[in-house]
Amino acid sequence: MDAPINTIEDLIRDDTFLAWYFKTDPQAVDNWNNRMANDPMQRKLVDEAVQLLQYITIKEEPVDAQRLRIAQEKLAKAINLTNDSPQATPVVSMRLRRTKWWAAAAIIFLTSLGTWQYIRTTGKLVMQTAFGETRQEVLPDGSQVMLNANTTLNYRKWKSGADREVWVNGEAFFHVKKTAQKTRFIVHTSHFDVVVTGTQFNVFNRNSKNNVLLTEGSVTIQGKDQEVHMKPGEFVEFNKTGIQKKDVKNAPVLAWTQHRFIFEKTPMKEVAEQVADLYGIKVNLAYNAWATDSLSGIIPNDNLDEFVQLLTYSGYDVEKTGKEFLIRKR
Repeated sequence: MDAPINTIEDLIRDDTFLAWYFKTDPQAVDNWNNRMANDPMQRKLVDEAVQLLQYITIKEEPVDAQRLRIAQEKLAKAINLTNDSPQATPVVSMRLRRTKWWAAAAIIFLTSLGTWQYIRTTGKLVMQTAFGETRQEVLPDGSQVMLNANTTLNYRKWKSGADREVWVNGEAFFHVKKTAQKTRFIVHTSHFDVVVTGTQFNVFNRNSKNNVLLTEGSVTIQGKDQEVHMKPGEFVEFNKTGIQKKDVKNAPVLAWTQHRFIFEKTPMKEVAEQVADLYGIKVNLAYNAWATDSLSGIIPNDNLDEFVQLLTYSGYDVEKTGKEFLIRKR
């Protein structure tokens, strides 16, 4: 684990990395998690490799036995095993199962068909969280970003001295690091751009709704025909009249970063939207009270049962059918 790994090719050839990716060796998982935590550049490299692996998984088509055999041979060569070596035969003796070795072999095989070149030349990188998942990431400049559930962050490789641009679909909290050249960091959303040099702020971009909460430093919000300058503690949102400042409490907005929901007389429509966005479920009301009913309470946001309990204590009954919730008022 101490050997330097400087390219994605090195990662793909490294059996401990594959064991981390496929979660087949707990020791490898711990080692790589520690390595990434202590080295942001290694984390960046791992992110690129993971995106490649995920891309190929999506694009992968059924492969016949002959092609699998060829792919496995290519993998053996890629990890410096030759037919002359005493270690050449037991490719599957490592901790990855045979099927996982075939998947890794297919990666090497597909690389030769141009998939790798496509990823490398576009320079597009993606960070993504699943429903119910939050994750802390480190960007290439050392800036930190926490992604809320069901969030995608796209960016391209940044050139020295150029703007650092990212595209967010979902919700993210940024701690942007200043660069020596004081280059701008720009977050693109559906209706405006957030322009900073170094600061901390929360960005929301879902279902045509956009807002920003600034916690430290200063930012400039640039819309189509508007420019708004923000100070710490200020909140702006996009609505039918354009970009507007609004008075809000910070705690409910940032609750997700502490894995919580904070509802303070929150309209039921907003409650339903927050839960749906986080868990990928549909929440319906069995009565026409979206505009009048509200909910208050503080609960963990990683447990749907706690959400149901809050509704029950608040005078509601909940019917669950697959990924749909039907809420009835008693």
